[in-house]
Amino acid sequence: MSEHSSTSAQKASIGYTAYMTAAVRAHESLREDRLFTDPWAAALAGAEGERRFRQLEDAGGSIIVRTRFFDDFVQRIVNEQGIRQLVMPACGLDTRAFRLEWPPAMTVFELDQPDVLHYKEGILQAQQARPGCRRHLIPADLTETSWPTHLLEAGYDPALPAIWLVEGLLFYLPNEAIHQLLGLISKLSAPQSWLAFDAIHSAMTSSPLTRQRMERVSRLGVPWIGTIDDPVSLLASLGWQATVTSTARKGYEYNRPVYPFISSDQLTPETEKLYHWLVTAVRQSQVVQQG
Repeated sequence: MSEHSSTSAQKASIGYTAYMTAAVRAHESLREDRLFTDPWAAALAGAEGERRFRQLEDAGGSIIVRTRFFDDFVQRIVNEQGIRQLVMPACGLDTRAFRLEWPPAMTVFELDQPDVLHYKEGILQAQQARPGCRRHLIPADLTETSWPTHLLEAGYDPALPAIWLVEGLLFYLPNEAIHQLLGLISKLSAPQSWLAFDAIHSAMTSSPLTRQRMERVSRLGVPWIGTIDDPVSLLASLGWQATVTSTARKGYEYNRPVYPFISSDQLTPETEKLYHWLVTAVRQSQVVQQG
């Protein structure tokens, strides 16, 4: 297989993971003690999403946890800081523009591959879904450097603070692509902007406790290859002040077990490296250039 064909196949597969994520959100929405409600998730997931859902080690616990965590984060920042721009690179089949409460003048920019956005819009229109905010769809390849131009053309204002939510993406990218993406986001972010993303530590890729998951995603053609071992230092070098927690800790708080299943009294800084980081950061008023 040529390098171009391999890259194309990986991009297509990353799109397929969006179906599985939607299936997880659909199942969570059926629970009486649900952490969120996504009325469109089942239709978006379809049969492909259900098939992938049945292969998960923890019924999507980490996806459920990150969804609730980022829901709370985005709504808190919008309400407390008055920010009215939300950018979602690799938005997939996310429906936050529809299912969350938004203030007047809120604008959500959704970026993803054209096929993903086309599929998503077809389902949402068939469901007669209506967003609660202004919403702009931007077909984009985030591994290239042209997407900021498309974002600006859609009305994004880099002079105003924004929220960036990069969910379920970074661990699929090579480390160089992660740094490139975060660098571009930083250049587009005014002081007092906020950034949120999930990421993995390199320990997750080699631990016996996570081998089952790492082998599964590799078999599916979407290996987890991108790691960030020190999100705080990395973001500080780009002008952000970051806070980090793990899906394990939030999972116990939300009563949603997360794979690998380690009891709360065994959680340590070392064992937390086997879970997804949940990172939030604020853009500093003065960026210190690292020499």
